[in-house]
Amino acid sequence: MSQLTLTSDPLGSATTGTLEFTNPAFYLTPATSQRGVVLADQFILQQATYTLTSQTAAQKLFNSVSNGTVTLVAGTYEFDCVFSLSSMSSSSGSFGFALGGAATFTQYWWSNANKATLATAAGGQVTYNTAANTAIATATTATVAFARCGGILVVTVGGTIIPQVSLGVAAAAVVGVGSYFKIRALGDSAAVSSGNWS
Repeated sequence: MSQLTLTSDPLGSATTGTLEFTNPAFYLTPATSQRGVVLADQFILQQATYTLTSQTAAQKLFNSVSNGTVTLVAGTYEFDCVFSLSSMSSSSGSFGFALGGAATFTQYWWSNANKATLATAAGGQVTYNTAANTAIATATTATVAFARCGGILVVTVGGTIIPQVSLGVAAAAVVGVGSYFKIRALGDSAAVSSGNWS
């Protein structure tokens, strides 16, 4: 197997056709002054259902890898998460999304969620968040829910990140097959742009 190993160096002037690496991101310049980020996703995917602990406190959302945890170095990241829940309490309650772990980070994310019957058209409820959110959908007595969350994570001290869910009413809710979280580096922790911005 062949491999190409790049050394992490500060980015210089953009040169057409250049592939570069500055930890934690790769860059490719297809045309002069149009350097762009080469996306390299890390992901976790539920291939089987996962029963949560019956509690309201935030807990790991995934167990397809035992700890449901990803370790990141300092940098700016974009993430996308989709999940479904079933077997929730029939008492009126909501659910939330959070990012936990030992890394030091700031977060900016949105959610589009609902606590309603799966596979049936329902208006999503949108939130914008800069911290863990314990209510990303209106509380209802429905026992199923779904959400898509995405945004930016700026890690200033590397460490673990744990996608988490919280329940408004404790229940042994089940995370559905096909739920996933993926994350990709955009640049270092001071990144503000990539490409021909002026």
